[in-house]
Amino acid sequence: MSQISHDINEDPTNKRRVPDLHRNDELGELAISFNEMLDRMQAYMQQQKQFVGDVSHELRTPVAVIEGHLNLLERWGKDDPQVLEESIQASLQESKRMKHLIQEMLDLTRAEQVDLQYPDKTADVNEVLNRTVNDMRMIHQDFTITYDDSDLAPDTIIKIYRNHLEQILIILIDNAIKYSTDRKEILVDAATEKDKVKISVQDFGEGIAPDEQDKIFNRFYRVDKARTREKGGNGLGLAIAQKLVESYHGKISVSSTLGSGSKFMIEFPLLKSKSENK
Repeated sequence: MSQISHDINEDPTNKRRVPDLHRNDELGELAISFNEMLDRMQAYMQQQKQFVGDVSHELRTPVAVIEGHLNLLERWGKDDPQVLEESIQASLQESKRMKHLIQEMLDLTRAEQVDLQYPDKTADVNEVLNRTVNDMRMIHQDFTITYDDSDLAPDTIIKIYRNHLEQILIILIDNAIKYSTDRKEILVDAATEKDKVKISVQDFGEGIAPDEQDKIFNRFYRVDKARTREKGGNGLGLAIAQKLVESYHGKISVSSTLGSGSKFMIEFPLLKSKSENK
């Protein structure tokens, strides 16, 4: 065990582990815990490496845009009020985009560590859904957001930090609103099915092509890069939602028809409901 520690200290990516001792005593448990600690440590190191690489890559464009406008102003644009105004507005927009991107990257990194930070948190599904839907209705008053909880058992509890459930729902509803065009209607549905809770968010907007549907949960993936940039997206929202859902042993999927809209579905293991206690 000491030799393995030394090897990993020399090379943090080293995959050496303590072999199975086939013992049910304290020494056997120590070996298992030691291996699990190494796995987790290396996973977090990889997450940090990916975080730095992703942020560095994604910040290049907004930094280049701001630099371009500053160079323009330095050469001659500061004497032209119209160019000056356009450059200031463009730079402000890109700086806001950078701030939003960094926050989303931090959210994604935190989502990958919820098993340590929030191991015992629970949430009342109906309470969180009602509050989130009402908040979204207030923000997006030009949309009709319908919530159907007729198939949801009373006092349905799942194992999740309530802020994370809210974040998942906001991401999905925001995404539905962002890609809705003529029909400004969103349907949110929640149902209890045996040992699961299923929640769906449906829109009637642009839809997603079949060959894109297995890629949309990838970090930084954008179905239409030009339009997504115009709408203010970084391609991280669905990646954050997926990571949060899966961190709480849930599942997320999408059903979509191009030109007719999309339906995102999430499910979580049921912790308890009032109907179970009767």
